Amino acid sequence: MNEDQKPNDPVNEAASSSDTEKSPAQQVETKTEIENNATTSTEQQQAPEIAKKKKYLLLALIPVLLAVIAFGLWKSYQPAPLELQGRVEAETVQVATKVPSRIEEIYVEEGQRVKKGDVLVRLNSPEIQAKKQQAVAALQSALALQSTAERGSQEENIASLYANWQSLKAQQNLAKVSYERGANLFKEGVISRQRRDELYAASQSAAQMTEAAYQQYARAKRGSTSQQKSSADAQVDIAQAALDEANALEAETQLVAPVNGTVSKTYGKVSELVATAVPVVSLIEDQMWVSLNIREDQYAPFQKMSSIEGYIPALDKTATFKIKQISAEGEFATIKTTRQTGGYDVRSFKLHLVPAPAIPELRVGMSVLFKLKETR
Repeated sequence: MNEDQKPNDPVNEAASSSDTEKSPAQQVETKTEIENNATTSTEQQQAPEIAKKKKYLLLALIPVLLAVIAFGLWKSYQPAPLELQGRVEAETVQVATKVPSRIEEIYVEEGQRVKKGDVLVRLNSPEIQAKKQQAVAALQSALALQSTAERGSQEENIASLYANWQSLKAQQNLAKVSYERGANLFKEGVISRQRRDELYAASQSAAQMTEAAYQQYARAKRGSTSQQKSSADAQVDIAQAALDEANALEAETQLVAPVNGTVSKTYGKVSELVATAVPVVSLIEDQMWVSLNIREDQYAPFQKMSSIEGYIPALDKTATFKIKQISAEGEFATIKTTRQTGGYDVRSFKLHLVPAPAIPELRVGMSVLFKLKETR
């Protein structure tokens, strides 16, 4: 036997004999138990290191928690945003007629978009048609008189007046010669004074009639005077004005849209009578704006703004609105102070806000929400 070899130990032999005698299941359990013991031993060795890491992690989280708490405190002391509510508005245009008439046809319906100049309603008025016919006839008559005044008398009339003047002129010469003869005979005592006077009267009468005939001839040859022409022109102007009035009234029987907009409401039905100045169609203009009322203590931020963002709940969108105008409200909107000393009456102001760019989907009555930071 070599020295390196140890003699057989009865205990080891017994253990070896015992292991050999164990079943496979028992051997697996024994192996698992040995591994568990080894794992437990390893965990016990690593436990101090894990505790150390947790300590470092906790120390690192403390500044983060302090920062979160500080931010929360800072946020809680910040001024809360003030929410203001505005309302979409637009001008309403009432389309009416100037003359009593009857509705003949309606071309639009409520909610329809129209453009400036579109025909909305056609009316009928027989009285206006009759008045127009009278004006046309009066204008034709005035134009005829004006033409006569411009042209003057006809050539035939002038020739007739000239012949009459020459005839009376010959009679005047004869009467003059007869008077001269009678005067000589009166001096000789042949005829009486009465006869001489009769011859003289006949001579004077013939001279006056000749002068009258000459003036008629001269007037006809000269034509109408400037006053007559002015009078004829004035008659034409009067007749033309009457026709223009009739045309204007006739135009009122066709109602057109004065602006671009949407038909809000139509009044009356076909064949119904329409009175003067009574609306037939109501239009809402396309130019819409937002009316926003603010208190005097909320005025300062808006004074520095040229535009503001607003949220439209009905459209679920945010839009930019330009501040077009700021005007003071009436006394009814003033908040009176109730304190006996100090304080002041808080006035109210109205902002006129215009969407930029325009929003086609915007409708009158929609709400627009604006957020404003309050100062403390």
